Amino acid sequence: MLYLILFLILLSGQTTLAQPRDGGALEIRVKDHRDAIDDFSKLEIILETVLVSPKSGLKFWQTGWKELKPTAERVDLTRYVGNRSATIFKGEIASGSFEAIHLKLKGVEGILKKGEDRTAIKNLVGPIKLSFSVAAKQATLIVLDLTVVDMSDHPPRGYELQLQGYELYSNGKLVEKIPPG
Repeated sequence: MLYLILFLILLSGQTTLAQPRDGGALEIRVKDHRDAIDDFSKLEIILETVLVSPKSGLKFWQTGWKELKPTAERVDLTRYVGNRSATIFKGEIASGSFEAIHLKLKGVEGILKKGEDRTAIKNLVGPIKLSFSVAAKQATLIVLDLTVVDMSDHPPRGYELQLQGYELYSNGKLVEKIPPG
C-alpha cells in the first residue's frame, strides 16, 4: 500500500507537454542558409516530428524525448532564405528547461533549376544540444538555420541537407545565435 501511495505522489508531480498547467508559448521555425539553395527551383523538407529533450534534473524518471506535432507537413526552403523563416511548430507547452532539439524529417525532395531534374538530397539533420527554457506566460522562439550544400566535388557525395546553426529568442529578445554573426 505504501508503494502505491508513493507511486501516485510521484505520478502527480509529473508535467506533460500535451496538457500544460502553467505553460508558455514555444515557436519553432526553419530557414535556409543560402549555400546551394540557388541550384534549386524547389527544395521541400517533409516533416515527421519535432522532438525536445527536457532536462531531467531531480526528475530522472522524466528523461527522454517529448514529441511536438508540426503545424506544417512540408516546407519549401527556396522560399525561406535570409531573414525569412517558416513556422513548423507553434503552441503552448508546459514550463520547463530543455537540453536538446531534434527536427525529424521523413524526407527531402529537390528539383534542380538546370534541366528541372529531381535530385537526391541526403538528410544529415540530427539532434542538437540546445539549452533553452519555456517560462509560464512567456514566449520562446527557436529558428533552425538549415543549409543545403553541394558536395559533388567529393564523389560519391552529392547534395546534403545540414543544420548550419540556430537562433534562440526569449520574449522577442535574441538570447543566443550559433554561429555568432
